[in-house]
Amino acid sequence: MPAFDGNLALKRIVKSTSRPATRPAWETETIKTRRIPVSATPDADQILKQRTLAVRRALSRRRLRLLATMVFLVLFTAGTFGVMVYRQAKILERNFAVVAMELEIQKNQKESGQIREALAQQTNLDEIRKQAIARLGLQDPARSQQVAVNVPDTDRIVFVRDGSGASDDAYLNGVFASIEQYFKTISIGVQGD
Repeated sequence: MPAFDGNLALKRIVKSTSRPATRPAWETETIKTRRIPVSATPDADQILKQRTLAVRRALSRRRLRLLATMVFLVLFTAGTFGVMVYRQAKILERNFAVVAMELEIQKNQKESGQIREALAQQTNLDEIRKQAIARLGLQDPARSQQVAVNVPDTDRIVFVRDGSGASDDAYLNGVFASIEQYFKTISIGVQGD
């Protein structure tokens, strides 16, 4: 037998030993014929009707599957948007609750401030002084223990100017001089004299 052309890996090796030729199984079997009467075969119109019915059934199944898929997609999309809207509604509801609580806190703080002011206005300092003398044994301070402090009726606001600081320096020098004079007048008493 001649060698096959092509790749060596695909080269067929033919054995030189000879065997008796065996026939395949399909050649040895005998084919039995069966005769079918003409009346048993379906009519061409019936075959055409069956095929059209099968095609219609297949198309109706395909349409039903497509319709079910579309309904599922619409419901899935609607459900997704519904969940998003529900979450936003919950967030908005909680936001309103927080704003209501903040307003209530502000109202309570105003009421608390008004109550403190009313309490401070109703406080009688003379009555407190009398009770402190009577119950706690408070004594009036001696003349040397009293310190006079002048408190202005209005607040003083100092603004910083970006221009020259000559007037500010003059003011600060005057304040420094008055503080220095105050400390020079203070006499430090030595104990034990």
